[in-house]
Amino acid sequence: MTSKLDRRGLVLGGLGVAAFGLGSAHKVRAQQVPTASQIEGPFYPYNPPRDQDADLVRLGAGDAEAMGQVTHVFGTVWNAEATPLSDALVEIWQCDAHGRYRHPDDLEAGRAPDLRFQGYGKALTGRDGSFRFRTIRPVSYAVTGTPIVRAPHIHVAISTRGIRRLTSQLYVAGEPLNDSDIALSSVTNPAQRDGIIRPYEDGSVYERGAQMVRYDLMVVI
Repeated sequence: MTSKLDRRGLVLGGLGVAAFGLGSAHKVRAQQVPTASQIEGPFYPYNPPRDQDADLVRLGAGDAEAMGQVTHVFGTVWNAEATPLSDALVEIWQCDAHGRYRHPDDLEAGRAPDLRFQGYGKALTGRDGSFRFRTIRPVSYAVTGTPIVRAPHIHVAISTRGIRRLTSQLYVAGEPLNDSDIALSSVTNPAQRDGIIRPYEDGSVYERGAQMVRYDLMVVI
C-alpha cells in the first residue's frame, strides 16, 4: 500500500480509524476513568513549525521522510459522559529519532536534529471523535544535565472551544524504561496507566514496515 497519505484527510482525523481492528471493549474501558494528566514538558512548540498537519514524517510533497519507524496513531476523544467529542483539537509533539525536540531550547551538543521531522502536528477530531496521525515510533532520550532517561513517549494536548482540557503523555507497552520513568511513575491508577500505555502493532495494512497504535482519551469538561 502506498506510503503517501492524503494530508487533508489526516488533518480531519477520520481516515481509517474503524479499520484499525480494535473492538469496543477497549473503548468501554477508556470511558471509565479520565485520561491521566501529565506534565507538558519544556519543549512544547510555542512557535510551531510552518507545517503543522497530522503527517509528522514528511514536511512537503517532494521532501524525504524523517528517520525512524513510521507509526500510525489513532484514537477517539470522549467526554465524561462517554460521548465522542467532535471538532476537538488534538496536538502531539515528540522528539525525533535522535532524541532531539524541534525546539530552540533543546541544544544538547552531539545530537544533531533530524530536520526532516516535523516534531509537532495537530488534527481536529471527526464527528465520531476520532483522530489520526502519521508519525514515528517514539524513542528514549537523556534529560540534559541529569542522569534521567525518559521512556519513549508522545506528548498530547486536547482542547475544546479554545480551552486546553488535557495534557498528557502516551507510552509504548513493553518498554523497559516504563517502570522507572519519572513522569509515568506518578500515574498509579491501573486503568489510567492502561489508557496511556498501549501496545504497538503491525501497521503494514497502511504502509510497508509501519506500526500502529490506538489511544482512546477521555477528557473532563
